[in-house]
Amino acid sequence: MEQLSLFGVTSDLKVKKKEENWLLIDGNNLLNRCYYATAHSPRGLMQAPDGRYTNGIFGFLRMMLTYEKTYQARAVVMFDDGKSYRKKVYPAYKDGRSESPEELKEQFPLLEEILKHANVPVFKNSEFEADDLIASFAEQVEGKVYILSNDRDTYQLITDRVSVIVRKAKVDVVMTPDNFGEEYPGLKPRQIVDVKAIAGDSSDNIPGIPGIGDKGALSLLQTFGTVEELIVAVDFPKTLNRYKVKVAEGRDKAVFFKTLTTLHRDIPISIPVQYMNPLKLRESCQVLSMNGIISLL
Repeated sequence: MEQLSLFGVTSDLKVKKKEENWLLIDGNNLLNRCYYATAHSPRGLMQAPDGRYTNGIFGFLRMMLTYEKTYQARAVVMFDDGKSYRKKVYPAYKDGRSESPEELKEQFPLLEEILKHANVPVFKNSEFEADDLIASFAEQVEGKVYILSNDRDTYQLITDRVSVIVRKAKVDVVMTPDNFGEEYPGLKPRQIVDVKAIAGDSSDNIPGIPGIGDKGALSLLQTFGTVEELIVAVDFPKTLNRYKVKVAEGRDKAVFFKTLTTLHRDIPISIPVQYMNPLKLRESCQVLSMNGIISLL
């Protein structure tokens, strides 16, 4: 089976209507997390017998298999592929991020090779980011969807059917509409794009409206609801009046950044019919001496 991509899906795939659970993995996000979780181990980075580094891959596969089993879900992995259209329309997008070490970079193609060999679907596209692919996939399938990603952008996808598994204080938390509301009182998950448009997001180099942080954004949205309603508001409560000038000066930026951070949900995707082949995954793990993964199969 050839690797899947959004506009190069193998022709023998057909849409599967059966309702089932899905585990949608942000491949770049999770591999980075797993690499850095053990990057400073006293024993050094995990390596295969031939010297290839595997510490990030080991953690990735362990989490994938654990959550597949926990939720009886089919894993699908989305990767970033290039800089995406966001970099074209906003050249400063994600500027300031440090260069990945070579020991991490070389694990990406190896991980994709392992997933492909094991029949785990992989999606990537140079125009869109992994989050956009996840959003479109979640929109088009039936059944429960669990998104494995620490990217706050995915919060906008949370519904009664779609949850996001994030790492908080060294434990994984399943974000639902209920606990999203606890973290962002009075807001719905879809309003996370309004929060980022106003308060900004340093991880993506999005400044938002200068002088307004998360607390101010939350207060403004609790009152006005959306960026669009905020920028046309004339009367501000006394408690929020100090933001009126800042909003007036940053209104165009806020609208642009909301558009930039809103995920695409309409990218055409063919839902794969193949299931993971544990025997093939075992083969790859044996070659790489990842016995801890073999024990999970």
